[in-house]
Amino acid sequence: MFEPFAPLFDLSRDRAFGGEQMRSFVPAADVVLTDDDVTVAMDVPGLKAGDIDIELREDVLTVRGERPVPQADEHDKRRVWQRLERGHGKFERILRLPRGLDPEAISASLTDGVLTLHIAKPESRKPRRIEIITEGKSETIEGTAREQGELAASGA
Repeated sequence: MFEPFAPLFDLSRDRAFGGEQMRSFVPAADVVLTDDDVTVAMDVPGLKAGDIDIELREDVLTVRGERPVPQADEHDKRRVWQRLERGHGKFERILRLPRGLDPEAISASLTDGVLTLHIAKPESRKPRRIEIITEGKSETIEGTAREQGELAASGA
């Protein structure tokens, strides 16, 4: 069979022991930390909310799901796959996040194939300003509540 674009596709094939294999699906993820929350954006094209499980246990966020092979029909024996380049199958992404995040303070949305998770930081983890008054002048020190507690405990 003649494939006019075969040389272009040869550059991106997965190889397994000299042959071709179906590429597994591993969704790409971005993690953004701010003072208020942690945001995770993960590409999950073709999936619905019911296809994805999300779990936060201590500092480990796990996202599981399965991206099925499109138009997979075992009863249609006439179908001949010429090329499967998009990844399919079960996936699990495990991301380590800052400790102390509240699993109850997580919100998830799925829009246009992008799963977005917002995990609010508890007040004790958020930075705050503390004003110090010395000899009639005031100064502001910035840092997290934990750092400020450690500073106070050391007597500094």
